[in-house]
Amino acid sequence: MLFQQIILHMVKRLNGERTISAPLHLMRGKRSGQTIQDVKSYGFTKYFSLFPKLSKKTYDQSIQQMIDLGYITVNVNLIPRTTELGLSVLQNMPNLRLNGWLYRGNERIFFQRLSLVTQTLSHIHAKSMSFVPVQKDEKIQKWVRHYLKGFSYQSQEFIQSFYQELTTVFQSANLSDLHLSLLSHRLSGFEVSGVTWQQLSHALNEEEIDLHIRFTECIHIILDEISTNSNLALLFQMSEGIKTSTPLTESAKKTANLYQQGYTFEQISALRQLKTSTIEDHFVEMAMNEPSFSIQLFFPEGNSDSLIRQIGHHQTKKLRTLKEAFPDYSYFQLRLLLAAGGESNDGESV
Repeated sequence: MLFQQIILHMVKRLNGERTISAPLHLMRGKRSGQTIQDVKSYGFTKYFSLFPKLSKKTYDQSIQQMIDLGYITVNVNLIPRTTELGLSVLQNMPNLRLNGWLYRGNERIFFQRLSLVTQTLSHIHAKSMSFVPVQKDEKIQKWVRHYLKGFSYQSQEFIQSFYQELTTVFQSANLSDLHLSLLSHRLSGFEVSGVTWQQLSHALNEEEIDLHIRFTECIHIILDEISTNSNLALLFQMSEGIKTSTPLTESAKKTANLYQQGYTFEQISALRQLKTSTIEDHFVEMAMNEPSFSIQLFFPEGNSDSLIRQIGHHQTKKLRTLKEAFPDYSYFQLRLLLAAGGESNDGESV
């Protein structure tokens, strides 16, 4: 139900201006210019990259079920709309503490590190070093080895300090009993094996995909706590590289660096040997995420602030509709105006 509520929330916000594939692209964290712009324009920072590996089959099955239940309709152009019944379901949607735009799936890496460190220290404490690592990824194993070697990790003092930090962060008022139950059951230790998602789903009588959402929310809350609590130094080091340092995609960062060095749009396109449309995507990203970036350069004959206000009056983000209203401006200019106009409220108001 929670997964379907998230889709309903996005469909309602999109207001018939995107196809039924848009929520899928957003939850997968697609790096296309359109999806990146939709994240901010419609206020979907929570859901970006929520399910990087979500299959189209799983998504389509959920969409079909929502159609069958009467929550949404999808027309011949694949444009979805929420029904009155769908809106009533949406009224019960919980306030999710997610920030996919900030973590972009990296919270999974953090948990892999956490689970392997916890398992290792548990076995050291029990003086039993013969165990099968819960994480098979060699990159994670290498990172954990490097992390532990930075401390006297076999000492009881270190193990106690680590345990104390875990206890502190798990006592966060923002973590629910469900969060803690999921976390404790997914961790492994000496003579304790993690529970599978299928087992948890059966025990809690919840859909697996909904439990994944709650678990991701749990890790986001923990990462937020770690970033603001100076007493969690060990966990803070474990969160190295997890939070996105800049909201720009890697390719857009390269374009932004060249622009900051004084290169023009045309020069950047030539230097990077990329299509004009790709460089346009990068400039739109910059307009959305860089406070110091001004779009006025692209509006020599008009005041961009005034145009942003005019765009806002139309209450639509559909480019074709805006092009009809502002025929003298290119699609690129219209995208810049939308991007610079700020994002929609990203709260849970439905």
